[in-house]
Amino acid sequence: MRIEHPRTLTEIVTERLRNAIIEGQYGFGENVSEDKLASAFGVSRTPVRDALSALQFTGLVTVRPKRGSFVFTPTIEEVTELCEYRLMLEREALTMAMATGKKALVAELDRLLKKMEAAQDDGDAYAYARLDTEFHGSFFRHCQNGLVRRAFDLAEARIATIRTALTAPFKERRDASYGEHVEIVDCLRRDDLAALEPVLSEHIKRTRVVAINSLSTAER
Repeated sequence: MRIEHPRTLTEIVTERLRNAIIEGQYGFGENVSEDKLASAFGVSRTPVRDALSALQFTGLVTVRPKRGSFVFTPTIEEVTELCEYRLMLEREALTMAMATGKKALVAELDRLLKKMEAAQDDGDAYAYARLDTEFHGSFFRHCQNGLVRRAFDLAEARIATIRTALTAPFKERRDASYGEHVEIVDCLRRDDLAALEPVLSEHIKRTRVVAINSLSTAER
């Protein structure tokens, strides 16, 4: 029997701050001061400082000496690199997941597709973004390889934040995205990894284009 260890205060604060950034409660480049966060979360500065350090490791937060801590601001180059990284890891994770547990993977993806469709019908961009993140994260939950999962963990929060802020707000993109997710699941259901490759690649490419266009527009 596996014994569950209680989470530390730092772990709780780290998760809450991570989720708050992903959900857009703190915008790109926004200062996240220790004092304000400690007050908001009702804790001392120590777990906040440790949480900021943990999020700096994953690139979600940038710490500038004598200036403070700030939510990362993605560049076009970073968006491109993250999409290339995603494609490499997601492709491998799906291959592993299909080899070790196709039925469970497809069942979870089908469940998420129904929720994504409902979120889109409701026009709920934030719910759709959360489900989109969960959809892609499921590849790694089912791949049975801890190293591959941890490699994705390094970038997942930034990918999710970019998704929420730069791609999910656009209904047209969400409509297209939903169809692409359906195609991904159809390929998996048929065990057609050869067909999956271009579908997944094109899905991530389109996401990259929309995110970069959003960044370029914001910079004008």
